[in-house]
Amino acid sequence: MQSRISIVVLILFIHTIAFSQSKPKYINPPTVNTFAPILSFLSSDWMEGREAWAKGGFMAADYMASQMQVFGLAPYGDPLKLNDQISKRLSYFQDFEVISNKTEKSSLALVQRNAGLQSTYQFTQAIDYEIKGGLASTDAEAQLVFAGYGITASGKGYDDYKGIDVKGKIVLILNGFPGHNDSTSNAWRKLGRDFEENGASTDAKLMNARIHGAIAMLVVDGSGNFESYKQEQINQYLMHSVANAQKTDPDYDEDIVHALPNDTLNNQIPYFKLGSSAAKKLLAGTGFDMAGFEKQVAKSYTPASVIMKDKIVRFSVTVKSQPLLVRNVIGLLPGKNNNKFIVVGAHYDHLGTRNGIIFNGSDDNGSGASGLLALAKVWVESGVEPACNIIFASWTAEEEGLLGSEYFAQQLDKKPKDILL
Repeated sequence: MQSRISIVVLILFIHTIAFSQSKPKYINPPTVNTFAPILSFLSSDWMEGREAWAKGGFMAADYMASQMQVFGLAPYGDPLKLNDQISKRLSYFQDFEVISNKTEKSSLALVQRNAGLQSTYQFTQAIDYEIKGGLASTDAEAQLVFAGYGITASGKGYDDYKGIDVKGKIVLILNGFPGHNDSTSNAWRKLGRDFEENGASTDAKLMNARIHGAIAMLVVDGSGNFESYKQEQINQYLMHSVANAQKTDPDYDEDIVHALPNDTLNNQIPYFKLGSSAAKKLLAGTGFDMAGFEKQVAKSYTPASVIMKDKIVRFSVTVKSQPLLVRNVIGLLPGKNNNKFIVVGAHYDHLGTRNGIIFNGSDDNGSGASGLLALAKVWVESGVEPACNIIFASWTAEEEGLLGSEYFAQQLDKKPKDILL
């Protein structure tokens, strides 16, 4: 959706620029005949789902570059290498590495100490919990702290971390946000309909926990309807076994974190998604009622975070890291003012092939990449020189954490440019 909005804005901008020339000329927007063939090819089975580092991803990059060349864009990627010598000429490719950090094994245990006695309950991966391990192997033992929904929304007057110290501790949080189960509640009215996407995502909660000094995050479903992962896997197997079952996008790999080298922005702490039985075991003896908490916060809009006395959690995560080569595809339409730039961006990668099923990614984001090329084509064919340079940037590895656009921005920062849009 964001790519489509950007395209509409740019079309309007194109019209404005065109009419601001000394000899106004209308630039016809892309037609279906321009757009559809590109989309059909990008989202075809031939592209194998365009996973960033897979064969299909590199074929898609070659296709994007060839179309940029055919349409008349200048290459604006890395310098070409000729006989191991760096040339002054540029390519259409911006190559970089993504580090794939896969959790190979993990453990999670509840440690309880009382009157000099200690007991340990070991949870089982894929039955009691799923794990996303972060960027490095780690193990620790720390106090458990219930931190509500794990949300800080200062502009809306809500902060689960206010008045509680979680530095060096492990936070237990609920899915969702205050009032998410009741659209008539006080909390829902204050946070708004779009808060789930903009403020209550897992990534936002992870970053917030890390900022506040937590060393790991446990996530539970406050409704109590969260099945054990063993049952969930059985249900998924049955679903995929049904003849002609509707194909839906798979969950992203929970045990893999991708990041740029030396990337602090995506330096996630480990997080564990708990099934209902594991959550009950963690909260046993505390008198804490998750459903009651949710109703209370939805009404009062007041956090109720608390240190869980006598609840110590021990965890370990073993992570294997592997570098993967990926590439953005960058073209340039020179303008009258060489010192100012507009960036038109869309990612071309998608999920690739999972369990023998190709996830073609027409809308995510074959449509955006196709629109980018279609815009480039009509610009060049119009013969109108834009007021400033236009960079057409087709990013990769966006499905893995917006990494292609992040790398692109990092390179702009090394040679600062006056970016207008």
